[in-house]
Amino acid sequence: MAAPSQPAGQLTLWDRVIAASGASVASALVVNPLDVVKTRMQAQSAAESYRPVASSALLEKFAIAGCAPACRNGSGGAGVPPLCVAGPQCSIYESTADAFRKIVRREGAWALWRGTDVALLMAIPMVGVYLPLYDLMSERWAPAWWAPLAAGSAARTVAVLSTSPLELVRTRMQALLHHDDGAAGRGGRAGRPPATSLWAHVPEAVGRGVLGRVRSLWTGVGATMARDVPFSAIYWGSLEPIRRVLLPRDSPASHSQVLGANFVAGSMGGALAAAVTTPLDVVKTRTQLGDGARSMPVLGTLRAVAAEGGMRALFVGVGPRAVRAAPACAIVLAAYEVIKASRSHSGSLEHA
Repeated sequence: MAAPSQPAGQLTLWDRVIAASGASVASALVVNPLDVVKTRMQAQSAAESYRPVASSALLEKFAIAGCAPACRNGSGGAGVPPLCVAGPQCSIYESTADAFRKIVRREGAWALWRGTDVALLMAIPMVGVYLPLYDLMSERWAPAWWAPLAAGSAARTVAVLSTSPLELVRTRMQALLHHDDGAAGRGGRAGRPPATSLWAHVPEAVGRGVLGRVRSLWTGVGATMARDVPFSAIYWGSLEPIRRVLLPRDSPASHSQVLGANFVAGSMGGALAAAVTTPLDVVKTRTQLGDGARSMPVLGTLRAVAAEGGMRALFVGVGPRAVRAAPACAIVLAAYEVIKASRSHSGSLEHA
């Protein structure tokens, strides 16, 4: 991963972990609102398609995330929650901007940062494992053309397996509608989620006893991997050529050049990878919001979504997902590389 101008050989694995963890924390704080909006839009789409067969409890919890309870008309039928009245105050999320407005108006601005605490818990192991592993593997396999793709895919697989339970909890926290819609107008803290345990956001146990409960923590891990491994391959495969063009070849890069090149390359690679893998993100969200015992395989879910709503359904949330990925990847990559360069430079001075 290191550019030729960065003396990465002087860095230890611990140096890389520190750099990646610090960068990922900053990114998680900045982009969480876009992640909430994307998850809500996908949860809404899933609820509409699941309505004829889904359980009442599932729809009540996640489904009509844009509809306040007071706006429901009570015509849902036996075993199905009431539908949302079509109107300016009760309509579902119609766009990214519309979702922002309705979440803030009904639940308070704090709701846009729901799941940030879990995102911060995820940030250190996810990026602290992911980027250093990518660094080490890409350096070992260089200069093969396939090194960025293979290193990105392998590193992401390890990171996903280690953080899947936290990803599950974060998705469910972000999709959950906070029902105290009037609290914001009364000066309350409408967006703050209720005090519930981690288990409140975990699907019903697949099987019996503790083993089944623990197994349910990895609900959706296959769908998450199906999304993240191609994401990483596309991201690093497009990022490395862009970065090589932007960094000087014949002289050491300054910190400003390292920052600028990685910020631009990270933004472009992240937005492209996020847009292309949005259908797999839709599958991941649906799987984690559903009942793990009855979830379909990834390809089966893709076919079902396409049959229900065509390409539009497959790319629900592509806007906020791509807009979120661009600054998230840019911040993490640029900060990571600058911190690496700084620590390497400091180490060189100490040994001079």
